Amino acid sequence: MVIYLAGLISTDRPESLTWRDEAAFRLVEGWGLDVLSPVRGKDMATSTDGGLSTPKQTNKSIILRDYNDIQQADMLLVNLNLWGSTRPLVGTLMELAWAWEMKMPVVAICSKSDRLMRDHPFIQECVSHYCETVGEAIDFIGRYHA
Repeated sequence: MVIYLAGLISTDRPESLTWRDEAAFRLVEGWGLDVLSPVRGKDMATSTDGGLSTPKQTNKSIILRDYNDIQQADMLLVNLNLWGSTRPLVGTLMELAWAWEMKMPVVAICSKSDRLMRDHPFIQECVSHYCETVGEAIDFIGRYHA
């Protein structure tokens, strides 16, 4: 089973990068699953716009790789946290829409108090299961989908 790791990518918010490391390690080592991350192979330190792009990739190459990755995935693990960022989750919402179109299960990490991400009808319809922490999401995926 292949899990795609969606969510905010921001060099201004290190948590937006480190949660993927934790999730990938636990999914691969703990459950024997494969992981696709949109930040793999990217040198985020060279980004001049907070992680939206990198000098070695075009916008088109970024979106095509992410779309292709989601087509290869069996499930989307999406972190809907913003960690205080004011940047909207444009890419993440695209990834949710692609997963919905492909009828792919989506496990979302989101605080119970985040009413926008929990109550918005578009997001609600895309998400199969909500969890509050990365650990909770990994355990859910492992128990029910590994």
